[in-house]
Amino acid sequence: MKILVAVDGSPHTQKALDYLIAHRAMFVEGNELVMVHVCTGVPGHVARHLSRDVLADYYTEENAKVLEPVKAFLEKQGVTNFQTKGCHGHAAEEILKAAAEARVELVVMGTHGHGILGRALMGSVATKVVSETDISVLLVQ
Repeated sequence: MKILVAVDGSPHTQKALDYLIAHRAMFVEGNELVMVHVCTGVPGHVARHLSRDVLADYYTEENAKVLEPVKAFLEKQGVTNFQTKGCHGHAAEEILKAAAEARVELVVMGTHGHGILGRALMGSVATKVVSETDISVLLVQ
């Protein structure tokens, strides 16, 4: 099975990773993990003043700030069956796009657990991912 794990560098991401490791027979062993981080895109009014190389370097650095510690954590746990992918843009949309492109069967995400009122006021990446895909989603709180 191919599993996408959305990571953002927060304690909620670490909880999701810890959950996967604690249940490695179910989620890690024999599966292929795709670790995805989405950094916020540079606004168009700023991006138009920057070269493509500068923007590409910025996105690479921002994604590495999250993906490198995730990679180190997984390697320390003896997990080698993973790949990393850095994206930029709207988090939920990019997670959904990466899941479709990788043809995953499960998306795993840590959730901030804002509750109904918090989601109504702020929106939620997890809520959007769950509502806009037919792929199974595991939320770890």
